Amino acid sequence: MLLKFTIRRWLFIAVLLTLPALLHAQAIIVTGKVLTDDNAPMPGVTIMLKKDATHKQGIGITNNNGEFTVSVSATDILEFTYVGFESRQIPVKGKVHLVVAMRPSSKSLKEAVVVGYQRKTKEVITGSVTRITADEIKDVPVSNVEQLLQGKVAGLSIQNNTGSPGFRGSTVLRGLSQIAVSGSGNNAYLTPASPLYVIDGVPVDANAGYEYGFQSKGPGTSPLSMIPPEDIATIDIMKDADAAALYGSRGANGVIVITTKRGKSAVPIVRLFSSFFMNTTPPLRKTVGGLSERDFLVNEILSTYSQDEINKISKTPFLSDSLNPFFNNSTNWQALYYKPTFNQTHNLSVSGGTQVLSYKTNFNYYRERGVIKNTGFDRYAASLNLDYNPSEKFKISGSVTAGLGKKLKGSGNGLTDVGAGSGVASSLLPGPSYFLNVSRFTGAINRKSDSKTYNFRTYIDGTYEFLPHVRIGNNISYDYTDDTEDNFIPALANGDQSAVYGYSGHTANLYDRSSLTYSNTFKEKHTLYASVFSELIVGQTQAREINLNNGPNDVYHGPLGFSSYYGGYSGIEVNGGYLETHSVGLAANLTYDFSKKYVINFNYRADGNSYAGVKDRWAKSPSLGLKWNFDKEEFMKGLSWLDFGDLRATYGVNLRPSTNVFASLGSYLVNGNYNNVSRITPKLGIMPNPYLKPERVEQYNLGIDLSLLKGRFAFTVETYQKVISNMLYDRNLSTSTGFTKTVTNESSMMNKGYEVTISIRPLPASSKFFWNLSLNWAVSKDILLELPGGATQVIYSSDNGPVINKVGRNTLSNFLYLTDGVYSSNDDVPIDPITGLRMRSSSGGYFHAGDTKYKDVDGNYIVDTRDLQIAGNPVPRLNGGFYSTMTYKNFSFAVSGTILYHRDLLNNALSERLGNLYYPFGNKPNTDGPLTLPDVSQYNYWKKAGDQAKYPNPLNYNGNTDNYNPSQSLFQEDGSFFKINSVTLGYTFNRELIKKAKLNNARVYFTGANVLMLSKYSGPNPENVTTLGRDRLDSYPSSPSYTLGLNLEF
Repeated sequence: MLLKFTIRRWLFIAVLLTLPALLHAQAIIVTGKVLTDDNAPMPGVTIMLKKDATHKQGIGITNNNGEFTVSVSATDILEFTYVGFESRQIPVKGKVHLVVAMRPSSKSLKEAVVVGYQRKTKEVITGSVTRITADEIKDVPVSNVEQLLQGKVAGLSIQNNTGSPGFRGSTVLRGLSQIAVSGSGNNAYLTPASPLYVIDGVPVDANAGYEYGFQSKGPGTSPLSMIPPEDIATIDIMKDADAAALYGSRGANGVIVITTKRGKSAVPIVRLFSSFFMNTTPPLRKTVGGLSERDFLVNEILSTYSQDEINKISKTPFLSDSLNPFFNNSTNWQALYYKPTFNQTHNLSVSGGTQVLSYKTNFNYYRERGVIKNTGFDRYAASLNLDYNPSEKFKISGSVTAGLGKKLKGSGNGLTDVGAGSGVASSLLPGPSYFLNVSRFTGAINRKSDSKTYNFRTYIDGTYEFLPHVRIGNNISYDYTDDTEDNFIPALANGDQSAVYGYSGHTANLYDRSSLTYSNTFKEKHTLYASVFSELIVGQTQAREINLNNGPNDVYHGPLGFSSYYGGYSGIEVNGGYLETHSVGLAANLTYDFSKKYVINFNYRADGNSYAGVKDRWAKSPSLGLKWNFDKEEFMKGLSWLDFGDLRATYGVNLRPSTNVFASLGSYLVNGNYNNVSRITPKLGIMPNPYLKPERVEQYNLGIDLSLLKGRFAFTVETYQKVISNMLYDRNLSTSTGFTKTVTNESSMMNKGYEVTISIRPLPASSKFFWNLSLNWAVSKDILLELPGGATQVIYSSDNGPVINKVGRNTLSNFLYLTDGVYSSNDDVPIDPITGLRMRSSSGGYFHAGDTKYKDVDGNYIVDTRDLQIAGNPVPRLNGGFYSTMTYKNFSFAVSGTILYHRDLLNNALSERLGNLYYPFGNKPNTDGPLTLPDVSQYNYWKKAGDQAKYPNPLNYNGNTDNYNPSQSLFQEDGSFFKINSVTLGYTFNRELIKKAKLNNARVYFTGANVLMLSKYSGPNPENVTTLGRDRLDSYPSSPSYTLGLNLEF
């Protein structure tokens, strides 16, 4: 008995001792919901299991209703984290249902931002940085992610010059930074000065393959078109010198850092985003067709022409033979070549892992056909992101990305349309057929285009803390792009000679960055961060192109390498090029803060490269930033309405070396051979300048940030000044030198302005309706300070509106003839008192009733180039936008918009269309036949003596006074506009309805993009113009689109 009693007693004691462990090990299912402090559900909150003070394990993530289900022990501690909110630690204590409330963390002051390849919290960032999250760019399918940033960042101006799928628009950060103009006529464009893009720590040239020009070779696919927007987590915009200093010379125009999504949850998450969208026909230029067109032309000839000209009507079949079916048409060419298209995009991602190893894979397919026939863009993209953190000391991450972009360019170069939009076909002509048609339209239908861009990018980044507070790191990446283009033009569309074009090019960049960092906090108040790193970039570009004209027939599309005809524009033309560049950078950063209250930040970087001038190989970029977080002061503690407030001031210099090695070192030509030996001679034209200096960009920035009433109101106001000196500019030379021009550093300009960003939550936290509104606007002004050789002005001549650079004024100005209406009668035309003759044009024609009333500035009674005057500015003075999100229960509504103010446009398209009317017989030179007839009834033009008209007589068939010259103030219009970028209505299904399908989340939405444009501009779209503000008749229009999408999470 005693033995049994003893055994039972020890068993009882053993159970008591092990009971806590058994309770701890027993797993229970815990469900719950995470809410904001105003009771709104929080999707995407990461749930961590806290093992001890330093080790945590991810075990789940909340769905779109903020709900979660996890399996844990009764005594575990759960930690809930979300970007921009304070983390919460909740002991389970055996509970099976939890409700967790999370509060905003003072406008995300603890949120980490990558600045200069280094992660820092906003509390200690002294520079100007704006963050865009994935939620702000979702639900709108686009072929280029840059479009989604329009109107969302103060000071970032994005203009969608073209509606062609897969092409970039123009991007300018904080005003004009270039004055160089390339190209000629309507093909003229402002040399690009877009920011540097950094994708997951790898610098990328967003202009690769395309630089806004109209003569670019190859497919013209930007690297930004290869990034699926669904895969983007954040986009950070670095505006000033302090934020961009560590990126070196390439960051002189600002930096945009794109970070893709990573794996977070311990439970694998599968997300499928699918959308189908329709591009509709945009507003087009109004035309008159059929009987109305014939009657107009015939009546005007009868009332205006002499009898000899009237007799020509019977010799012009499309005017006289109204009974002939061939000419008795009312063909709507615009309806034939502009069609609505149905498109789709799908994105599948799988993510998961643990705190030690996490992963994310992403697959994307995007297909869009343009509203113009034979144009479009396809994207196939795949990526894999891995993060391995075996300990707090050692961290490594990597990524592999591959993509294929396929582009259809149609009958133009993708940016422009030489078909129906050019207005080159009368409605009286029959519809398109292969054997009977004008060549431009045959080319639009039958032209074959196969343009492809292959991209492969990979990187690996690792850091190791080999001493306390000291880390060593290395990032190495490789970026390879291969472009191919094969085009075929049938003989009927190319002057009876078929043409074949082939292009092949590749670009490869090897990038390596090694760093050493030290970070430590002393006495809980003094924090010191120091970092040094080196950067090495090796770039290689090679391209080849072959043109074959006068092929044997329309069946032969290659191989390229033979032609039986030589001379003129026929035969074979072979071009090629190879360029290899090397650059190295050395950088240092020192940041000190006292209790996160006072912050000082110093950066210094030096860049050397192989394409700089021999005199200044190194570009040095120092910067200094100061910050005062005044909300942490003791005297501010009593202000309960103040969440946070800071004052920032920065100064910095970025040196930007010339990227044109030929401008500094010159080039040679292989000019045939002599005695079987190749003849190599210097290439004349541009004289090399080995003493080119780097462009110097000196910037000042002052900013203030405020958040009030628990985040309900937030403000950011900044002012800046930027002086750009040693700017590259072409200087003309005397022909006696053997050269025509050289590139110099004798130009400079200043840009200054201010930016305002306001974020408002108008409704109280107790409201069931959640509304967040963000507004931004930026005002900038540029002034030209210096021109080469001490010149006071330089005129860029163009038949479509000259541009003048004049010292002391805005950098780019329209240089036009000033007009004041139309001469009502011959008596209104001024008489030269010396000759007794009416005022005349430079071509010798005398002005009379119905002609444009040009201002004779120099008073010599001759209208010529000496009367040109500064009349407008093609650079907008104000850019802005707004973004509004609303939620009520399961419904969400979002709308974003853009505003542009005070920009002067030249309506060259209207000038050309009205000017074409004085060719009523369809024999205008350089066209394929009769042209489209604009609806002249909407224009107040001169018809008879005594008329007070705005436009001159467009039917002055015998006139020679150049009434419709586009270089006149008559065609300059206000290009200001207000645009709704997108409107989205979404609905998230209740979990109870979808859990049977094993779904964590399901959401459906409808989006309308480019749905509203308000403007005084008389053309179809004031945004759809060149970077110099010229409206081309053959521009590719931007179309409205409507999307139906479904997001699923498993």
